[in-house]
Amino acid sequence: MATPQELYDETKTRLDLNIAKAQILEREIQEKVAEKNKLMQPIMEDQGALKQLEKLSEVVQPVESK
Repeated sequence: MATPQELYDETKTRLDLNIAKAQILEREIQEKVAEKNKLMQPIMEDQGALKQLEKLSEVVQPVESK
């Protein structure tokens, strides 16, 4: 049977590792959100361009398969 000190040390180590992992994940999430946000302007510009191009009769729109 583990002593109270061993249980404390094991629990403290697990807590510290989980906190560190959570911090790494939070940083990665923030980086991914920033990366996504950088794509929003080009996406909106492309959507606007496509809407304008769709108005031209010589533009054939591909049929999207589902």
